[in-house]
Amino acid sequence: MERLDSAEKLLFREVTRRLGNSLEPMLVLREMLHLMSELLGLNRGRVLLPEADGTLAIACAYGLRTEEIARGRYAPGEGISGRVMLRGEIAIVQDIDTEPLYLARAVPRERLPQETVSYIALPIPGEVRPAGVLAVHRLRRRQRSLAEDLAVLDSIATLIGQVLRLNRLVAERTARLEAENTELKLALQSRATNVASYGIVGQAPSLLRAVRKLEQAAATDATVLLLGESGTGKELFARAIHQQSARRDAPFVRVNCAAIPDTLFEAELFGHEKGAYTGATSARAGRFEQAHHGTLFLDEIGDLPPAMQVKLLRVLQERVIERLGSQREIAVDVRIVAATHQDLQGLMAARRFREDLYYRLNVVPIVLPALRERPDDIRHLIRHFLFQLNERHQRSVRLAPAGMNSLAAYPWPGNIRQLYNVLERIVVLCEADLADEALVDGALISEVQGQVLEAVPARDARRTGATLADMHAAAAGGQSDAGSTIRPYHAVMQDEREAIAEAIRRTGGNKSQAARVLGLTLRQLNYRLARFGMAGSLTKR
Repeated sequence: MERLDSAEKLLFREVTRRLGNSLEPMLVLREMLHLMSELLGLNRGRVLLPEADGTLAIACAYGLRTEEIARGRYAPGEGISGRVMLRGEIAIVQDIDTEPLYLARAVPRERLPQETVSYIALPIPGEVRPAGVLAVHRLRRRQRSLAEDLAVLDSIATLIGQVLRLNRLVAERTARLEAENTELKLALQSRATNVASYGIVGQAPSLLRAVRKLEQAAATDATVLLLGESGTGKELFARAIHQQSARRDAPFVRVNCAAIPDTLFEAELFGHEKGAYTGATSARAGRFEQAHHGTLFLDEIGDLPPAMQVKLLRVLQERVIERLGSQREIAVDVRIVAATHQDLQGLMAARRFREDLYYRLNVVPIVLPALRERPDDIRHLIRHFLFQLNERHQRSVRLAPAGMNSLAAYPWPGNIRQLYNVLERIVVLCEADLADEALVDGALISEVQGQVLEAVPARDARRTGATLADMHAAAAGGQSDAGSTIRPYHAVMQDEREAIAEAIRRTGGNKSQAARVLGLTLRQLNYRLARFGMAGSLTKR
């Protein structure tokens, strides 16, 4: 009896271990049936589960052949197993040869031992009704008591019920997550399509939040204030708002407030009558009238003169204008989108921007992220702009991987506009179809210093460990890391001729040594020698 107790302990220990080691429920159930056969002699165990049509079928088994498992199918209430499933009660057949309800459908009688064989079937606990049936064969001659076997089988059936329930919950949760994931992918694809349709490139969360606000604002006539650094695409957003609004078929009119002289502001915005001032030889409609029923984009609104701020506030409040030189009021139906890179609240504190105008404009503020805040979008923008620029200039320029990495690592203080300009420079100046790292780094260095420089060879940049951040810091007059060996970059100056000649004289005409003395690369020295007409007199490397 002690040996059998040990077998039960071993059975449950091994069952528990397998439950913890496998995420595949059917493998775990088969191992349970295997252990019951090997340790307790409860043979040919099977787990029967209901199918969609109510048929009870063997889902997994131990000791049964493939064709026997396939035959183990029972209609509702059919046979011993069907009754157990239907009634939820344990069935014990002491001798299968004397029980007419025992069908021997799965395992033929001749395949079983030629002695008294019992059949035990238990309902597997479910939430409302049985989740299935656990059944085994048992030899009557065994010394182990039936009550002990029933106790073990009941515990195993309960464990199987928990495994099936957990599996069902996991499957439902997985299906729900997959459905949500599919919906999310479709939504992102739709959002990506919408973003692309606006001409806005990128998938950074900060950009998508701005686009979402754009979509919400576009459906209304609310005044929008676009905030962000120069070059972040405020005009692109303004046009997208117009195109997505009900005013899309009416004019979109842009006014750059920073480019209009103070004396011309009123005539530019509100128009003028003939003879209103010297040179006004005919009447002219202002920007507000031109944008009637459409959208007026007031770019760089922070540069609006104080006198015009008062007049603009009146137009926003009353929706009427007066042309310069006229006292007749003209009703205008215009949607206002304003933009600025300045801190309007700081301007208000300095009394350079009216507080009441600010609150009229700041109905729906949209902050456009700087390019450095969306680094993952830089490569997408580069590919997008390269395609456009190649078409525009009839080129087929590609970027070498190292060149792409240099552009992606640069902080882009001028944002998207600066990126576009640098790429256009690369496309125009590239002498081949492939822009290498040296050309790209040269374009970036000249961008930082604001002067024309020869490109830094890629091999020199790799050798010195220079980074674009170092170049940026050096060009801006800042300090790079103490350990950096990057050389400073200077424009070619006429007074360098004597210093170069002296360095070459001291090094006996060795250009490599002379370059080191001067703090230049050999390529930079050769460039200067060619500029000064000194290359022909030197032969030594």
